[in-house]
Amino acid sequence: MKQILIICFFVVSFAVGAVAEDGFFNRPILNNISMPTGYTLKQNEFAIGLGSIGFGITDNIQVETNVLLYLFQIYNGNVKGNLFKSDSNALAVGVDLMHLNLDIFDEETGATVISPYIAYSTIVSDKLFLHLSGQYSHFSAGIDTDDVETSFFTRGTSFNTGLEYCLSNRTKFLTEAGYDATFNGMRFGGAVLFGWDAFRLKLGVQYYNPEGSGGYTMPVIGLWWRFNG
Repeated sequence: MKQILIICFFVVSFAVGAVAEDGFFNRPILNNISMPTGYTLKQNEFAIGLGSIGFGITDNIQVETNVLLYLFQIYNGNVKGNLFKSDSNALAVGVDLMHLNLDIFDEETGATVISPYIAYSTIVSDKLFLHLSGQYSHFSAGIDTDDVETSFFTRGTSFNTGLEYCLSNRTKFLTEAGYDATFNGMRFGGAVLFGWDAFRLKLGVQYYNPEGSGGYTMPVIGLWWRFNG
């Protein structure tokens, strides 16, 4: 725990003095509310939050992990790459890898989940972006998803669409809707995203109703720094 806090303090301190660009200028968002977009970090660019660490290996390939989830024994990693990118369109593919404990019949069972995905983003107008994504989730052998006790964070094979409205170079409005085919649930949400030279703040709310649950409503709170290394 102490080592992780030291690492987080170091990277945040480094981010404060790093080189950044004004607001969202020349920096498309990487995720809408929770779904991925068709864009990636640039080469040697960092995105560091309270736990999340992302790095652009090239202008088209990024890697990411969330070190705070390791405290809950959720081991995770993500690789994302651009297949195509122009002034108005972007297409990316990626894969999420996660190992965690799932509650099955009130017993914790270790599971590995591999989730390849595809994401497409296009400019609808000067201020409006459309994002589309699809994800296939494969659970390790022996896991029957029908027996998994769901939560707000339970995710399976899903399809998502999102809208991003740019009010200004420092403020965006985000909406998102999706369907989880594994757990038969809809996900809806809305948020406001603020951007300064390096700091980003996302505030909103999201609802998810997997089958067999009464539905979950959770606040969306995200804060991170994005800067050049």
